[in-house]
Amino acid sequence: MTILYATDCSKHSVNTLQYAQKLALRLNARLVVLFVYDIPPIAGKTIKTEEQIQRSLKNEKLEILTRYYHENSIKELGDLTVYLRAEYGSSIAHTILEYTLDIDCNLLIVGMKDEHTKRGVFSGNIAHHLLKQVNCKLLIVPNSFKYEPLESIMYATDFEQEDITAIYQIKQMFSNKDISIKIVHVDTDTKLKGKEQLEWFKEMLLEKVQDDTIYFHSIMAKTIAQGLRMSLGDEKPNLIALLECDERTYFKKLFHKDLIKTMESQIKIPILSINHKSLH
Repeated sequence: MTILYATDCSKHSVNTLQYAQKLALRLNARLVVLFVYDIPPIAGKTIKTEEQIQRSLKNEKLEILTRYYHENSIKELGDLTVYLRAEYGSSIAHTILEYTLDIDCNLLIVGMKDEHTKRGVFSGNIAHHLLKQVNCKLLIVPNSFKYEPLESIMYATDFEQEDITAIYQIKQMFSNKDISIKIVHVDTDTKLKGKEQLEWFKEMLLEKVQDDTIYFHSIMAKTIAQGLRMSLGDEKPNLIALLECDERTYFKKLFHKDLIKTMESQIKIPILSINHKSLH
């Protein structure tokens, strides 16, 4: 298994770096740490060729990444296999996406935008490209979040067929780990059909994934965001997973433009985004 962590090498990303290290250790995965940089304008004349400038800058950025990694790593690295990579990219998102393909990545980890981050994942095209185009699972970690041993995952469902495949793949990713999954549906429909649909979904899911660590729950709320906050407060999972496949899914509804601004107040734990490309 390969985990790619994309970093900006800032002091505000240290918790996410250590989260990636600890998760890679937990999953017996190799960790690739990627620093995507762009080239500043070259002032004045220079005798160096463009190739020489590119090579010199790449070495400089790799040194920055190497120093950042070693100064901020956890102490108990054990047998963790780590590769450090610095790459030029005029488009951060495009460069990250290319790298996930080059290394056959299973999980991409990025930090969540906050007030300190100029190039956070929830800004402009980076969000759009990663959420819709990445061909592996995407784990978005709040910069202030410190790693907690994974014991429970909340999966928010709107009863899509792809949810069943996504949950199955989550169980495969965390196989041989004692992790429970709580399937939650937030019912905003006054007709109260959520419980009936949940029973149907439960039957369909358990045909494919026979596991006694999967639990089901339906909750009534005015909005999906409110319902998820209530469930998160009650269950206190270590991670929440959401399907991002089309306009109808929870992820799209949750990250409506009016909610992005209050993202940090909505959810303070890592979010596992699963799109249709990563399901195949």
